[in-house]
Amino acid sequence: MNTLAFGNQKPDKICPAVEEKLRKELGAAAPLPYQVEDQSSQTTSVGTVFKDMTHALFSGKTQELFRINFDLSAPRKAQLQAYVMRQGVGAHVGLLLYSTTLAKAAAGEATLENPKMFGSSKFTGDASVTGKLNANGDLLKQLGKFARTQAEIGGMTVTIPRLAKVTPQDGAALLVIGTLPRMTSMGMDASLDAKDFFDLANLIEKVL
Repeated sequence: MNTLAFGNQKPDKICPAVEEKLRKELGAAAPLPYQVEDQSSQTTSVGTVFKDMTHALFSGKTQELFRINFDLSAPRKAQLQAYVMRQGVGAHVGLLLYSTTLAKAAAGEATLENPKMFGSSKFTGDASVTGKLNANGDLLKQLGKFARTQAEIGGMTVTIPRLAKVTPQDGAALLVIGTLPRMTSMGMDASLDAKDFFDLANLIEKVL
Protein backbone atom coordinates (compact mmCIF):
# COMPACT_ATOMS: atom_id res chain seq x y z
CA MET A 1 0.00 0.00 0.00
CA ASN A 2 1.24 3.51 -0.83
CA THR A 3 2.59 4.85 2.45
CA LEU A 4 2.16 8.46 1.26
CA ALA A 5 -1.59 8.10 0.62
CA PHE A 6 -3.96 8.00 3.59
CA GLY A 7 -7.56 7.12 4.34
CA ASN A 8 -7.85 9.98 6.84
CA GLN A 9 -6.94 13.66 7.12
CA LYS A 10 -5.58 13.67 10.67
CA PRO A 11 -2.15 15.27 11.19
CA ASP A 12 -1.49 13.09 14.23
CA LYS A 13 -1.80 10.01 12.01
CA ILE A 14 -0.20 11.30 8.81
CA CYS A 15 2.80 13.22 10.15
CA PRO A 16 4.41 10.33 12.07
CA ALA A 17 4.09 8.11 8.98
CA VAL A 18 5.84 10.68 6.79
CA GLU A 19 8.52 11.24 9.42
CA GLU A 20 9.18 7.53 9.68
CA LYS A 21 9.59 7.19 5.92
CA LEU A 22 11.96 10.17 5.75
CA ARG A 23 13.96 8.86 8.70
CA LYS A 24 14.40 5.47 7.06
CA GLU A 25 15.42 6.97 3.73
CA LEU A 26 18.10 9.09 5.42
CA GLY A 27 19.19 6.35 7.80
CA ALA A 28 18.68 8.62 10.81
CA ALA A 29 18.99 6.95 14.19
CA ALA A 30 16.59 9.26 16.02
CA PRO A 31 13.17 10.69 15.08
CA LEU A 32 13.36 13.82 12.94
CA PRO A 33 11.85 17.00 14.41
CA TYR A 34 9.08 18.66 12.44
CA GLN A 35 6.42 21.33 12.65
CA VAL A 36 2.89 21.19 11.26
CA GLU A 37 1.69 24.31 9.50
CA ASP A 38 -1.80 24.87 8.17
CA GLN A 39 -2.95 27.58 5.78
CA SER A 40 -3.91 29.95 8.59
CA SER A 41 -0.54 29.69 10.31
CA GLN A 42 1.64 32.78 10.33
CA THR A 43 4.80 31.12 11.62
CA THR A 44 8.14 31.94 10.04
CA SER A 45 9.07 28.82 8.14
CA VAL A 46 10.01 27.39 4.79
CA GLY A 47 6.30 27.57 3.99
CA THR A 48 6.09 31.34 4.32
CA VAL A 49 9.36 31.88 2.47
CA PHE A 50 8.07 30.02 -0.57
CA LYS A 51 4.40 30.96 -0.26
CA ASP A 52 4.28 32.70 -3.64
CA MET A 53 6.02 29.80 -5.35
CA THR A 54 3.63 27.19 -4.04
CA HIS A 55 0.58 29.32 -4.79
CA ALA A 56 1.69 29.37 -8.42
CA LEU A 57 2.24 25.62 -8.36
CA PHE A 58 -1.22 24.76 -7.09
CA SER A 59 -3.27 27.55 -8.72
CA GLY A 60 -6.30 26.47 -6.71
CA LYS A 61 -6.52 23.10 -8.45
CA THR A 62 -6.04 21.06 -5.30
CA GLN A 63 -6.83 21.76 -1.67
CA GLU A 64 -4.01 21.84 0.79
CA LEU A 65 -4.73 20.47 4.26
CA PHE A 66 -1.42 21.23 5.96
CA ARG A 67 2.33 21.13 5.53
CA ILE A 68 4.95 19.21 7.43
CA ASN A 69 8.16 21.24 7.85
CA PHE A 70 11.34 19.28 8.51
CA ASP A 71 14.60 20.99 9.51
CA LEU A 72 17.29 18.48 8.61
CA SER A 73 20.82 18.56 9.99
CA ALA A 74 22.38 15.60 8.18
CA PRO A 75 23.93 14.81 5.83
CA ARG A 76 23.81 18.63 5.50
CA LYS A 77 21.52 21.36 6.79
CA ALA A 78 18.40 21.46 4.66
CA GLN A 79 14.65 21.84 4.79
CA LEU A 80 11.89 19.67 3.45
CA GLN A 81 8.32 20.84 3.31
CA ALA A 82 5.83 18.10 2.51
CA TYR A 83 2.42 19.31 1.37
CA VAL A 84 -0.48 17.12 2.45
CA MET A 85 -3.44 17.48 0.07
CA ARG A 86 -7.09 16.56 0.41
CA GLN A 87 -8.22 13.53 -1.59
CA GLY A 88 -11.87 12.76 -0.96
CA VAL A 89 -12.20 11.74 2.67
CA GLY A 90 -8.48 10.92 2.73
CA ALA A 91 -5.24 12.68 1.86
CA HIS A 92 -1.95 12.25 0.05
CA VAL A 93 1.50 13.80 0.15
CA GLY A 94 1.91 15.94 -2.95
CA LEU A 95 4.54 18.62 -3.45
CA LEU A 96 7.88 18.00 -1.78
CA LEU A 97 9.78 21.27 -1.48
CA TYR A 98 13.47 20.75 -0.71
CA SER A 99 15.88 23.60 0.00
CA THR A 100 19.41 24.11 1.26
CA THR A 101 22.03 26.85 1.36
CA LEU A 102 25.06 26.15 -0.83
CA ALA A 103 28.58 27.02 0.24
CA LYS A 104 29.12 28.86 -3.04
CA ALA A 105 28.01 32.30 -4.13
CA ALA A 106 25.70 32.89 -7.08
CA ALA A 107 25.91 36.12 -9.04
CA GLY A 108 22.29 35.84 -10.14
CA GLU A 109 19.26 33.58 -10.36
CA ALA A 110 19.07 30.45 -12.49
CA THR A 111 15.89 28.46 -13.15
CA LEU A 112 15.52 25.05 -14.79
CA GLU A 113 13.30 24.99 -17.87
CA ASN A 114 10.11 22.96 -18.05
CA PRO A 115 10.55 19.31 -19.16
CA LYS A 116 11.39 18.83 -22.82
CA MET A 117 10.21 15.99 -25.02
CA PHE A 118 13.73 15.27 -26.23
CA GLY A 119 16.98 16.05 -24.45
CA SER A 120 17.64 17.59 -21.07
CA SER A 121 16.15 20.86 -19.92
CA LYS A 122 18.65 23.63 -19.26
CA PHE A 123 18.93 26.50 -16.82
CA THR A 124 17.98 30.00 -17.88
CA GLY A 125 18.86 33.24 -16.11
CA ASP A 126 22.18 34.70 -15.05
CA ALA A 127 24.80 33.77 -17.64
CA SER A 128 27.62 33.20 -15.16
CA VAL A 129 25.51 30.72 -13.17
CA THR A 130 23.72 28.98 -16.03
CA GLY A 131 26.96 28.53 -17.93
CA LYS A 132 28.44 26.41 -15.15
CA LEU A 133 25.29 24.40 -14.53
CA ASN A 134 24.46 23.73 -18.18
CA ALA A 135 28.00 22.56 -18.90
CA ASN A 136 27.44 19.47 -16.74
CA GLY A 137 25.29 17.00 -18.66
CA ASP A 138 25.11 14.50 -15.79
CA LEU A 139 23.79 17.19 -13.48
CA LEU A 140 21.05 18.18 -15.92
CA LYS A 141 20.05 14.56 -16.42
CA GLN A 142 19.87 13.80 -12.69
CA LEU A 143 18.01 17.01 -11.95
CA GLY A 144 15.53 16.37 -14.75
CA LYS A 145 14.67 13.00 -13.23
CA PHE A 146 14.45 14.31 -9.68
CA ALA A 147 12.32 17.42 -10.29
CA ARG A 148 9.23 15.45 -11.29
CA THR A 149 6.19 17.32 -12.56
CA GLN A 150 3.70 14.43 -12.65
CA ALA A 151 2.99 11.37 -10.51
CA GLU A 152 0.22 8.85 -9.89
CA ILE A 153 -0.61 9.19 -6.20
CA GLY A 154 -3.43 7.33 -4.51
CA GLY A 155 -5.11 6.50 -7.80
CA MET A 156 -5.04 10.05 -9.17
CA THR A 157 -2.66 11.95 -11.44
CA VAL A 158 -0.97 14.88 -9.70
CA THR A 159 0.73 17.52 -11.85
CA ILE A 160 2.83 20.54 -10.88
CA PRO A 161 4.97 22.97 -12.90
CA ARG A 162 8.71 22.45 -12.72
CA LEU A 163 10.53 24.16 -9.87
CA ALA A 164 14.31 24.03 -9.62
CA LYS A 165 16.10 27.25 -8.83
CA VAL A 166 19.40 28.66 -7.60
CA THR A 167 19.08 32.11 -6.03
CA PRO A 168 21.65 34.46 -4.46
CA GLN A 169 21.31 34.67 -0.69
CA ASP A 170 23.54 36.63 1.69
CA GLY A 171 26.78 35.98 -0.16
CA ALA A 172 25.90 32.33 -0.78
CA ALA A 173 23.22 30.59 -2.85
CA LEU A 174 19.87 29.05 -2.02
CA LEU A 175 18.90 25.87 -3.87
CA VAL A 176 15.18 25.11 -4.10
CA ILE A 177 13.78 22.03 -5.85
CA GLY A 178 10.16 20.98 -5.98
CA THR A 179 9.20 17.42 -6.83
CA LEU A 180 6.54 14.77 -6.25
CA PRO A 181 6.80 11.39 -4.55
CA ARG A 182 8.27 8.68 -6.76
CA MET A 183 6.15 5.59 -7.08
CA THR A 184 7.87 2.30 -6.22
CA SER A 185 6.87 -1.37 -6.01
CA MET A 186 4.70 -1.04 -9.13
CA GLY A 187 2.76 1.85 -7.62
CA MET A 188 2.13 0.12 -4.31
CA ASP A 189 4.53 2.38 -2.40
CA ALA A 190 6.29 5.72 -2.79
CA SER A 191 9.61 7.36 -2.01
CA LEU A 192 10.54 10.88 -0.94
CA ASP A 193 13.91 10.54 -2.70
CA ALA A 194 15.56 12.50 0.09
CA LYS A 195 19.03 11.05 -0.50
CA ASP A 196 18.85 12.05 -4.16
CA PHE A 197 18.26 15.66 -3.17
CA PHE A 198 21.39 15.72 -1.03
CA ASP A 199 23.41 14.16 -3.84
CA LEU A 200 22.16 16.84 -6.22
CA ALA A 201 22.89 19.63 -3.75
CA ASN A 202 26.48 18.42 -3.33
CA LEU A 203 26.93 18.18 -7.10
CA ILE A 204 25.51 21.64 -7.79
CA GLU A 205 27.71 23.06 -5.07
CA LYS A 206 30.79 21.58 -6.71
CA VAL A 207 29.78 22.79 -10.17
CA LEU A 208 29.26 26.35 -9.00
